[in-house]
Amino acid sequence: MSIHIQSVDMDVWDAVTNGRFRPQVVANGVTQDKPKADWSDDDKKKVQYHFKGINILISSLGVNEYHYVSHCKTAKAVWDALETLHEGTDDVKKSKINNLTQQYELFRMEDGESISSMQMRFTQIVNKLQNLGKDISNQDCTNKILRCMTRDWQPKVMAIKELQNLNTLSITTLFGKLKEHEHENIRFKSSEEDLKKKEMKPIVLKASSSKHGDCDSGSESLSDEEMGLFVRRFNHYIQKNGLRRSNKNLGKSMKTLLQEDEQGPNGYGCGKSGHLKSECRDFLKQKANLTHSISQKGEELT
Repeated sequence: MSIHIQSVDMDVWDAVTNGRFRPQVVANGVTQDKPKADWSDDDKKKVQYHFKGINILISSLGVNEYHYVSHCKTAKAVWDALETLHEGTDDVKKSKINNLTQQYELFRMEDGESISSMQMRFTQIVNKLQNLGKDISNQDCTNKILRCMTRDWQPKVMAIKELQNLNTLSITTLFGKLKEHEHENIRFKSSEEDLKKKEMKPIVLKASSSKHGDCDSGSESLSDEEMGLFVRRFNHYIQKNGLRRSNKNLGKSMKTLLQEDEQGPNGYGCGKSGHLKSECRDFLKQKANLTHSISQKGEELT
């Protein structure tokens, strides 16, 4: 608010802080108010500064704050009332300053805290102290920041002290250098983690089916559902008829059935593409005939 009023007119700000201008005249050694009819143009202009100031203040207030200062007659009275409302009395100010000074002296960087978070906490304390009238020099702030850094930051702190002039180094520049170092550390850690992941990644060898293997080489072409259903039916048939799993004729028939899948989408028996194996009538017919043949062979063996 003070900056806003000063940007409008410095004379208005003087009227707010020092009080209303009152045109006066000395008569017979006695100072008294000049009659309004005798005011000069300069007197009217100076009196007008007061009304401009009170208008700016009242127009900027909310409803609750307006009721708090509505009884005030001058711009200075409004300003003093607002100052007391937001900052408190002198005793309250001293108490706030003591509390904030203690926070400033005990300020430390927390473990794992980012520079942005630390900067926000530090500047809030310093700004509150300055608003209450306690100024802290730039040199004190920079030294305080460097002293409160954790052990991991000590190499960077020593480098800044050796290469920079702390008397002229601003707080903004100091935090900028710390953020730059923080970003470099994050980048290095990310690169190291990616390198470790690549070193620890297992090598996976893809198994290929053998053309001269047993019936397992053709089983990869069948779906899990078809393979499971076929095995259950085959085992049930063997148990029902008392056959042995090592029967060469049955093993050969099963191998032939499984190897049919290796022929691809044009080898279902129909020579056509664009459909699934389970939808191919010729393939299903061949599969039914083969199952019937296996059943007959099993009856003959029995």
